Amino acid sequence: MFLKKISRLRHYLKIKLTLWYTGVLTLTLLVALFFLYSSVGSYFIKSKDTAIRNEYKEFQIIFQEGGVPAVLREATLESGTEGIDNVFFRLLTPEGQAVAQSNMANWESLTAPDPLIIAQLNGMPYQIVTILAPGHHHHVRILTGRIGTDYIMQIGHSLKYDERFLHDLKDIFVVLAAGAVLAGIVCGGFISWKATAGINDITNASRIIAQGQFDTRVPTRNMKGDVENLAVAFNTMLDRIQALVAGMQEVTDNIAHDLRSPIARIRTAAELALHDVKDPEEYTAVMAHTIRECDRLLSLVETMLFISEVESGTRPSRKEDVDLAFLVHEACDLFQPLAEDKRIALSVQQSTPTCHIAGEPATLQRMIANLLDNALKYTEKDGRVTVRLEAVHNEAILVFEDNGMGISPENLPHIFGRFYRCDKSRHQSGTGLGLNLARAIVLEHGGDIHVSSQYGQGTVVTVRLPQTRTTS
Repeated sequence: MFLKKISRLRHYLKIKLTLWYTGVLTLTLLVALFFLYSSVGSYFIKSKDTAIRNEYKEFQIIFQEGGVPAVLREATLESGTEGIDNVFFRLLTPEGQAVAQSNMANWESLTAPDPLIIAQLNGMPYQIVTILAPGHHHHVRILTGRIGTDYIMQIGHSLKYDERFLHDLKDIFVVLAAGAVLAGIVCGGFISWKATAGINDITNASRIIAQGQFDTRVPTRNMKGDVENLAVAFNTMLDRIQALVAGMQEVTDNIAHDLRSPIARIRTAAELALHDVKDPEEYTAVMAHTIRECDRLLSLVETMLFISEVESGTRPSRKEDVDLAFLVHEACDLFQPLAEDKRIALSVQQSTPTCHIAGEPATLQRMIANLLDNALKYTEKDGRVTVRLEAVHNEAILVFEDNGMGISPENLPHIFGRFYRCDKSRHQSGTGLGLNLARAIVLEHGGDIHVSSQYGQGTVVTVRLPQTRTTS
């Protein structure tokens, strides 16, 4: 399902990018062509109006100098020069009667100006309008203006050639727009293919990973931009998943090993009791051994559940004011006989008589006991274990230092992992949950834990916890 969604996303992105690119390119070109078409049309009208106004001014001068006959001669000359099918000139009375006019053979269908138009001049020198000439397929630009006090001059210019040019220009623009759409599809398809090429690599990698090959990664050498960031994030996610899978596999193996031994011992004891044991005292010993193994299993499961609750944040908090110095001394007193049996010098050093923090005494005792037990367990006879407690800048610093076997550099980054054992042969007793449990408790109390070690020289575990009040 995930692979199908990625594949559909890839094709959808290609289509979407292509359509967007084509649409933007086409729209931009259409807007540019529209403004160009409008500008050319506006330029033709302005040029035509300028020519008509100049002719109108010339006829005003001619009328003043020669009257109606002069206007007739000039109108005939101008229409003959420019073409009787392109221009016309008429001198009219206010009632619309022609007094003088050019050859109107091609303009017979054109009636005299409406008296309303003449009345609308209202003292204005002229008025220019565009009309569709009856019987023609093109428009005419007509100026109607007063000459003298008794006559109306009408000058008309055909827009036939201008409109024909604009029509041809429109045909060219249609071809350009069609070419732009085609070019947009081609270029947009190429750009979208380049932009989404990395998604195909991610899809292929996902298919391979789905088959169980978690070491597969997406190649990023030819990627750029957001797709490269996606591929890098995808590879980072795969690294994390692979590490989690490896960790789960290791945890599963460790659990199987740690559970198999006590279960096997319980079964062996039960078989012996069933077949060989006759004395009630021996039955009692077998039952006691079985109970101890069951308690060990129960303790292992409870520890795992405790760590899971702490790490998930679902464990209810019951914190109170706790004197960490008292807990440290209490734990050291408890472990002193064990240290003496191994001839290990166990000492406590503290810079303050009391050190108060907010916490749960039982879980803090468990954390201190785990760290102290580890220090004594991995320190040889005649060794030394020192517990130091000091308060610095509203922070309680608890240090467990030993001169035992230490931790090798390759094991040090993994020591807080669940069920991780530096002793792969498991000759030493333990579950591999001690440091993981201690870390969970420290983090639950808002603190931090750090381990430094040199193999063969010893280990230092430093716990930092926030104080509730400053110790004087």
